[in-house]
Amino acid sequence: MRLRKAAVSAGLTILAVGGLSTAAQAATPQIGGSSKFGPGPGWTLVDNYASRFECVDAGQQYEREGWKYICWDQAFTTQLWIK
Repeated sequence: MRLRKAAVSAGLTILAVGGLSTAAQAATPQIGGSSKFGPGPGWTLVDNYASRFECVDAGQQYEREGWKYICWDQAFTTQLWIK
């Protein structure tokens, strides 16, 4: 009984700490100032991708050519923005 109570207590503690760290990560600002329409001034929309993996793959190609890139998650797509 004590072991079960200790395990439940430890599990709840881990969930509480994990929840706090997620909120802190979500509060970090995006590069260039963010809005619901895009990452901000100076960024150019390149294309929409079905998955984040495809967006990152395409963005790395732009990065090799000297551009900065952001994969901006939308409801059903991920947008690639470059600067």
